[in-house]
Amino acid sequence: MSTAYHPQSDGETERVNQELEVYLRLYCGNNPESWVDQLPDLEFCHNTREHSVRKMSSFRMMMGYEPRGILSVLPRKIVPSVETRLSELQKIRDEALAMHELVRQHMAERIRKGSPHFAKGQKVWLDTKNLNIGYPTRKMAPKREGPFIIEERIGPVDYRLTLPRGWRIHPVFHASLLSPYKETEIHSPNDTRPPPDLIEEHEEYEVEAILNHRQRYGWTQYLVKWKGYASAENSWEPEANLTNAKGLLGEYKRRRCLRRISAIARIDLHHF
Repeated sequence: MSTAYHPQSDGETERVNQELEVYLRLYCGNNPESWVDQLPDLEFCHNTREHSVRKMSSFRMMMGYEPRGILSVLPRKIVPSVETRLSELQKIRDEALAMHELVRQHMAERIRKGSPHFAKGQKVWLDTKNLNIGYPTRKMAPKREGPFIIEERIGPVDYRLTLPRGWRIHPVFHASLLSPYKETEIHSPNDTRPPPDLIEEHEEYEVEAILNHRQRYGWTQYLVKWKGYASAENSWEPEANLTNAKGLLGEYKRRRCLRRISAIARIDLHHF
């Protein structure tokens, strides 16, 4: 592991950090305070996952076999001899070194190619590493937002984007923060925003999660994730606008209260 954006860190370490952050966002996106409880399971999943470069998991590379999960059935295999195991480990490590060298060459080639170019009207993802979009911790925030449409190109490497009205930030970004949007089964033109429900002749949108809170002009506002909408559409809402989400609001306040109690307990233990 390393400190984020540390100039002496190698690209491979930064890539592992990014992958672990993805796990945390997937497991804890709607409840960021639970990340500590999820760590053992996330660590096991990460170490059993096949590496895109080595074509094998970290467990197999270090131990020569895949450890079984709790629900796995005992395999009917003969335990290999020590010599066979050591030979297999050495072969795996030699292959891993060769793959690392190949990745290093690919990274050097990518640097030589320079910044990507985008066209007016093209859809792109926006990297959120320099954005404050309201999440309680930056590690739990989405890695990218969008897709957004490019309004125009400004200079050789800067682009103006069409951003949500609630985003009060300058809409011009460097090309290194943008990546092309590609249609997939998850992100496709068939995805449409769900229409609001009509409740007593008023439009009501369904709340998926309450992510954070803040004080504005003496009033509490809550960061709301709307069901069926991208996280770029999250908005700060007063409690009066959440009358149809009392269950989610009550659960958020309960977690907030438990977090304060836990913090006080840690302070008391520190004094002892």
